[in-house]
Amino acid sequence: MKTPTKTTLLAVIFFFTIGLGCWGQDTTSNKTSVAAWLGKLRSTEQSIRAEAFEQIQSDPANLQRPEVRTALLSLLDRESHELDAQLLEAQKKGYPDEGDNDDFAEYFSYLLGAVDSFADWNDRRQACILVNANPSEDSDFAAKIADHAKVALPCLIKRCESVISMNRTVSVPVLVQVLAKSKDTLNPKTIQAAKRIVLGALQDSDEGVRAFTVYALGKYGAADMVPALRKVAESDPSPIVDGQSIRSMALEAIAKIQKRTSQPLDHEARPQR
Repeated sequence: MKTPTKTTLLAVIFFFTIGLGCWGQDTTSNKTSVAAWLGKLRSTEQSIRAEAFEQIQSDPANLQRPEVRTALLSLLDRESHELDAQLLEAQKKGYPDEGDNDDFAEYFSYLLGAVDSFADWNDRRQACILVNANPSEDSDFAAKIADHAKVALPCLIKRCESVISMNRTVSVPVLVQVLAKSKDTLNPKTIQAAKRIVLGALQDSDEGVRAFTVYALGKYGAADMVPALRKVAESDPSPIVDGQSIRSMALEAIAKIQKRTSQPLDHEARPQR
């Protein structure tokens, strides 16, 4: 094996130095660009915030940076509050047609997914941001709340008491699931508070809240919810649509609960048509 000549060693050192210098420039440039996009996350324009998020998350390595995680948590919290404000305004106006929101829905979904990928569910603030942002009754989401019930459940209960009916429609079914999955880990006071909310949702002024609560009880409810469902089956005021009503849904929910809990089938409740 030949011994490297002095010229060869100098060449190696030269190219290594050039490469190191370029790497340093790239790293510095990346840090600068990320810092610039982080600044734009605070823009008053939602479209600019969405573009900044898209640029940041395009490199998965960015999500490992503490300053990025902090900024995205704050961004999700901000977007959730702004969405709530829009929902409340729409509710006051009787839910007018506000046009196509598909772009925002897609952006919000990706943002929620990014934050959920690194968020600490044992941290109350982070757990509450996720609870307040989640727009569905997805069972995986409910399972995460159930797994961290002591931290996340108070935020979910508060969400279920929202003046925004859409929030109640989504959150109460999640609460029903959480009760079913974590009742053995919760203190009696918390369980009773959660049950009062579920019972109240069965009498909610919004048909959507009542319907989704009944449906969730059919899938996850316990036998102690049967008496309340009987009342729904007997007196819910919603009309029959395509042969289905909340009253008939309540009867179906009762049958499912009794089958699931090996209770005698209920033949007494009959929906008033």
